[in-house]
Amino acid sequence: MNKNCFFLIIVTFAIVFLSSTCQREEESNVQRIFDDQGVAIATPFLWKTSLHQKEPTSNSYIKNQIIYNNNIVVPTTNGEESRALSLLNTIDGKILWSWDDIYKDHLEYIDVDYHHQYENLFTFQIGGRGYCINLENGTTKWHHRRDRSFDVRMNSIDNLYFVIYGPIDNNSEKYHKDITSFIGDIKTGIISEFLTPNFTYENPDYWRGVQFINQIPNKDNLLLVSYFENLEDYVIQPFFGLYDKDLDEWIWDRILITPPKHSNVIDWPPIIENNKIYAVVDNCVVCHDLETGTQIWKREFYGNFLFSGFLLEEGKVIANCEDTYAYALDAENGNILWSVKTAGTSSRMSYLNGVVYMVGGSGGGRLFAIEASTGKMLWRIDAGLLGEGEGARFRTNAVYVLPAKDDQPAKVIALSDMYAYCFEAER
Repeated sequence: MNKNCFFLIIVTFAIVFLSSTCQREEESNVQRIFDDQGVAIATPFLWKTSLHQKEPTSNSYIKNQIIYNNNIVVPTTNGEESRALSLLNTIDGKILWSWDDIYKDHLEYIDVDYHHQYENLFTFQIGGRGYCINLENGTTKWHHRRDRSFDVRMNSIDNLYFVIYGPIDNNSEKYHKDITSFIGDIKTGIISEFLTPNFTYENPDYWRGVQFINQIPNKDNLLLVSYFENLEDYVIQPFFGLYDKDLDEWIWDRILITPPKHSNVIDWPPIIENNKIYAVVDNCVVCHDLETGTQIWKREFYGNFLFSGFLLEEGKVIANCEDTYAYALDAENGNILWSVKTAGTSSRMSYLNGVVYMVGGSGGGRLFAIEASTGKMLWRIDAGLLGEGEGARFRTNAVYVLPAKDDQPAKVIALSDMYAYCFEAER
């Protein structure tokens, strides 16, 4: 055998060996493992995909699911601390496109706290920079650099979306501390001033602001407006108002949600269902009548719901509290139906086929699955048992859930610091 043939055999063997090794890294040899309480702490995954196209670095966050054509948008990195958003094929985990067309340098985190998705477009805000991405191909539809910083909160009505903006005019005493709402079209990104609530203006030095605007289901003209006013020492009063945008008038207004106190803001968009308004305000879960604004019930807790937000499923308000428990409340009267030990700081929750999924950031970064009807803990998956080794954690990024489709099973996708993991859903 001559030297050239011998060299060719060695190279071929190396390529085959490396290829098979890389393939084995993507395959799951994880066994289903249960703890002494019968809760799954490890389970096989269908696939895993690296979130880092080069050497690993710190990554961005997406707080709410972004799903398009049964594929998902996740934060990724391109090496040298360059960050991107990527669309993953949920059948095999392959990256379909990546986007990093940001105004600032490549070091900026592309954190998406709130977004608006309409047809093949989704938009989000980072400070004074607004972006819109075509989900079909990962190109920039538009991006605008605003003259001042916006809040990242977004609400929407079809192609229209609301953003929170302030102050309006630094030279105007009346508006100096106001945070008002602007409306924009996702197709162009052009925004214009929309609505400022009936603030009292008793003290021009106090902050006042809009927090969320919800369209009332099946009533295109009616909007629920959540807003606040500060008193001295940052004591906050949160209010609801129902606004008719066609008539430009308030149906009812200045309904005080909870008594004034510190940190008394609505951190999550209210949910409107069955003619009732549900919201979390600091450490309280509340329910109001939509027709009158009257409070129906209020339930207080020892912690807030800043991270998890809440779900309204199966006639229950489900939320994970900073007191390290998840709760389900009867949507009719606020009575606690069940509670289960989880973690304090957490991801936002997702629901699929009777199961609530979330990542508990405190206590080890576990992936939880909780039966919505009973509160029974089904999963407490430890990323360290999936092959990454001790110390691996799931991140408090969105947990993506996809129902069964064609020949594909229902899926749950969660992110660790290193990988996106796809599991077959519990149900």
